[in-house]
Amino acid sequence: MIPLKIEEVIKATSGFTDGVIEGVIKGVSTDSRNIKGGELFVPLAGENFDGHDFIKDALEKGAAAALCEMRKKGKLGPCNDRSLIIFVDNTQKALLMLAGYYRNLFNIPFVAVTGSVGKTTTKNMIAEVLKTRFEVLKTEGNFNNEIGLPLTLFGLDKRHQIGVVEMGMSGLGEIRRLSAVVKPNVSVITNIGVAHIEKLGSKQNIARAKMEILEPLKRDDLAVLNADSPELWEKRDDIVPRTVYFGLERGDVRVGNIESFGNNGIKFHIYGKYGDMRFEVPLPGSHNAKNAAAALAVGFELGLSEKQIQEGFSNLKAAKMRMEFKKSKTGAVIIDDTYNANPDSMKAALDILAESGRGKKKAAVLGDMRELGDYSKTAHREVGRYAADKTDILVAIGEFSGDMAEGFCEKRSDTNSLFKYNATSSAAKDIKKIVEDCDIILIKASRAMKLEEITMVLMGVLD
Repeated sequence: MIPLKIEEVIKATSGFTDGVIEGVIKGVSTDSRNIKGGELFVPLAGENFDGHDFIKDALEKGAAAALCEMRKKGKLGPCNDRSLIIFVDNTQKALLMLAGYYRNLFNIPFVAVTGSVGKTTTKNMIAEVLKTRFEVLKTEGNFNNEIGLPLTLFGLDKRHQIGVVEMGMSGLGEIRRLSAVVKPNVSVITNIGVAHIEKLGSKQNIARAKMEILEPLKRDDLAVLNADSPELWEKRDDIVPRTVYFGLERGDVRVGNIESFGNNGIKFHIYGKYGDMRFEVPLPGSHNAKNAAAALAVGFELGLSEKQIQEGFSNLKAAKMRMEFKKSKTGAVIIDDTYNANPDSMKAALDILAESGRGKKKAAVLGDMRELGDYSKTAHREVGRYAADKTDILVAIGEFSGDMAEGFCEKRSDTNSLFKYNATSSAAKDIKKIVEDCDIILIKASRAMKLEEITMVLMGVLD
């Protein structure tokens, strides 16, 4: 981060002080435990904590200043140095306002990525492709919400030539707020699925929420969209910026001749706007060919060559707990995909299990998918049915394990290959015996299920 004068922070956040605060901030932190000297402390409130309780700690550790909501002035004890406090209406809103101010100091383009499935992978693909020509700032980990995205933007400095950010959402309006801060020049929507349907009610509403990422785009900017998502394809005549659609059957860039080589990755052809070309991606799963199509469309539109795009793809590595191939203590292959899950990503992961485990004994350890609301039972039953054709053994875990098991049994009568548990801890006690003769094991669920415990047991890290 380039230093900001504290008077700039006050102006950007519409804040005020009890006196005059001089100096600069050299960074921004929302965590008093690891704040560094010279940083601005932004206290946020969660379900079980309130960062305002730690303003004193942050200042004692050398914070240059701290924000404080006006309605929480009472949390400032007599020992707090009020000469270092900037009062604002809402600290989370102030964080976004400050990030927007800071982003405007840099006259560089931004690529923003969202979607129900594949946004992190696609974001990483785009960043690696662009790194072959540009100095790139990108979202790290899961910093894709109204807290994480501003913290990503504060990483901008004078060396950066382009930014690539991921935008997640839980409801209408969130991506609109993030996009207003980032002001992207290129927006990518990987697909429209049923993640977050609990709050949004329908795929049409999910599409509306995702398409908020297009709102800041001007006519000469670029939208890269999935032609295989009907909710996006049917809007093709109404979108203001120029568009590039990618897909399997239709679009400006079409993907075909996909070859899967298990954990060694995939090869595929593209046809259409950029010609007939062949690319290789060192990530497993045929579905990644479409993610790559989105990334290469961004690359070509920003002036990169076929050679540069392939070089970027070659540099890709799996993100932590996202399709990571590991070894169990017995030598079996573990596909650790425990970071998150929804119906589409579950099916894609089961496809990878089947592709990577041809001729081998396979097990799928699958836990609950969250935020599906009234669709939960149906979705888990569908995944169970899908798993019946992809794995030899199914271990279903969680509140909806019974629904997943029902789906599995609709297509398979060999109940000896089905195991059902209400909790991860219960499954962890039996898992080694269940999969002892399996060659490859997929482990996947929503993050709240903490299925990494299963991974650690199989790897011998936990008993």
